[in-house]
Amino acid sequence: MILYPGENSWNTVRLDKRSYTAQKSKEQQKELIKRIPEQYIYIDDRCFRNAGRIKEVILSPQCKIIGKQAFESCQFRKGIDFPATLIEIKKRAFAENHSLRQVIFPPSVKYIGTQCYRECNNLRIAKFEKNSKCTIIPEGMFDSCVRLYKVILPQKTQEIERRAFYRCKELKKITFPNTLRKIGDEAFYFCGFEELHLPDKLEEIGDSAFFRCSSLKYVFIPKSVKSIDRWVFHGCSKLEYLEIHHDPEYIGPWIVNKSCTIRCYKGSKMDRYCDEFELKREYISAKSIIDK
Repeated sequence: MILYPGENSWNTVRLDKRSYTAQKSKEQQKELIKRIPEQYIYIDDRCFRNAGRIKEVILSPQCKIIGKQAFESCQFRKGIDFPATLIEIKKRAFAENHSLRQVIFPPSVKYIGTQCYRECNNLRIAKFEKNSKCTIIPEGMFDSCVRLYKVILPQKTQEIERRAFYRCKELKKITFPNTLRKIGDEAFYFCGFEELHLPDKLEEIGDSAFFRCSSLKYVFIPKSVKSIDRWVFHGCSKLEYLEIHHDPEYIGPWIVNKSCTIRCYKGSKMDRYCDEFELKREYISAKSIIDK
C-alpha cells in the first residue's frame, strides 16, 4: 500500500471527507456529464463502475488518487483529462471501457495498478508526457487492447511487467527508453511488431515476451542482456535472423522457431545452443575471445 505524507493507508483515506464516493455519484445519477466538485481529491473504489450512461467525467483540478475499478465498464468515448496533481491510478480503474480511444498521463502520475486499461478494445493511443515519474508499466495494463497502435512510454521506464501489452495486435512499433532493465513474461505476446530495437541496458527478457509476434523479421540482442527465458521469440513465423554477439548467463529452451537463423560467434554458448536445439546458425566474424 502506498502511503502519502500525513496520511494512512488507502482504506483510511477513503473515509476522508475529500473522497468522492459511489453514494455521492448516485446523487448525480441523472447527469450524463459528471463534474467532480473541487473539494474532492480522491475518487473512491468502484465509484462509477458499470455506469454505462455517463458520457464524460471532469475530475477535480486537485485530484490525487483514482481508486480501484473506479470507472470499470464505463463507456465514455471522450478520454478523461487528468489534472497535474494526479499521483496514482489503482487496479482496473478503467478496465473494459470499450469506447475509450485515447489516454494521456501527466508527469505527476507515479503509480498505476494492474490491468488498469485491460480490454479497452477501442483504445488507440496511450501516451506518457515528458518527465513522467512512472517507472513501471504494470502487469496487464493494456492487456487485450487489440486496437492500440501508438504508445509513448515514460522516459524512465525500468520494467515492463507480465502481459502489459498482451494481444495488442495493432502495435507495430515501440521505442524503448535506455533505462529499461526488464521485459516481463508474455509482455508483448501476439503484438504486431514489424521491427524491434531493444535498449542497450536491458538485462532480462521474460518467458514468451514476444511470442507469436508474427510480423517480426529481425532481432538483435544487446550485450547487456543476461537472461533470455524460454520461447521468447517462438511463434514469430517470419523471424529470419536473431543476432547475438555475447554469451548470456541463461538461455531458456526454444527461444526461436527452427525456421530462424541464429547469428553468433563460433564456439560461443549460442553456438552450442544451436547444436542442442538443432537450430540453423550463421557465424559472424571470428574472434579469439568471446565477449562475456
